[in-house]
Amino acid sequence: MGPEILEVATSFTTLFCLRFPFALMITLVAPGLAAAADVSGLVDIGGGRKMYLACSGVGSPTVVLISGKGNGAADWKAVLDPADPAHDADYDAVAWGKGDLHESESAVFPMVSRWTRVCAYDRPGTRLEGADQSTPIAQPHRADQAADDLHRLLIAAGEFGPYVLVAHSYGGVISTLFARTWPAKVTGLVMVDTVTELMQRIASPEALAKWDEVNRRSSSGAPEGVMLIDAFAKIDAASPLRALPAVVLSADKPWQPPSATKESQKAAGVTFADWEASEELLATTLNAKHVAKTRSGHAIYAYSPQLVVDAIREVVDAARGGAARVAP
Repeated sequence: MGPEILEVATSFTTLFCLRFPFALMITLVAPGLAAAADVSGLVDIGGGRKMYLACSGVGSPTVVLISGKGNGAADWKAVLDPADPAHDADYDAVAWGKGDLHESESAVFPMVSRWTRVCAYDRPGTRLEGADQSTPIAQPHRADQAADDLHRLLIAAGEFGPYVLVAHSYGGVISTLFARTWPAKVTGLVMVDTVTELMQRIASPEALAKWDEVNRRSSSGAPEGVMLIDAFAKIDAASPLRALPAVVLSADKPWQPPSATKESQKAAGVTFADWEASEELLATTLNAKHVAKTRSGHAIYAYSPQLVVDAIREVVDAARGGAARVAP
């Protein structure tokens, strides 16, 4: 995980970064099923650009993992060990550089690959080393561009869907725009502590402007910058989201330690209380199952990977059965 959407203080603008290379794996193709080869590498999406994609497993729908700001495919292969002391902190210790995150077969990507197709990818500016980095683009970038890039990437790679979109943080606005732009291709949503345009109903215009300004920032060490207010406007102007089976998971560990001052808590514009309210509103709006007791910080997939895997399984099963929602 790299610089995250929750930049809450000067000391918090760089969170943590995991970069684990995916090995290129080839598996047997199940009879009657396409795209069964496990792949890891760059895909030409046209316009002189390439993007990194990793896919594994067999089955439909295809689960597409969409990381948060500054984050890439490697995040979904990493976990915080259950015995790590960071679990006992009364705030999001992992976001402050605590805890040992490492690759594990119990992480979201490998677990989901056991029972359906799953893909994860790197947006430009989310990984800074390796020969297979996604082609850089100007930063900050628009969320509708990110959604279009993802669509082009999946089609170019022969991953035609249908898709269950699993988004974390900033990935929430990408998944929302994707689902509204290509509704026939999306059969479910899992929102993992995501940004939502519904924050506009909760935070003040001044707070939103500060939040947007903080997240537009781009540097050599953290290239990806995002435009939140522009993303919210694009979502508001898009076609309505059709009814889909959905699960919302929200963090319950505050962003900052209890000793943090009120001034530092407001440094990012929106507060943790604002964030909690937006997650509740998102679940209500999506008619989604809401898992609020996660014992996790922002990176729920690292703190509690099985919770995320279980949510994905519920949505995939609902999609396979033609259900419009996940049972509460």
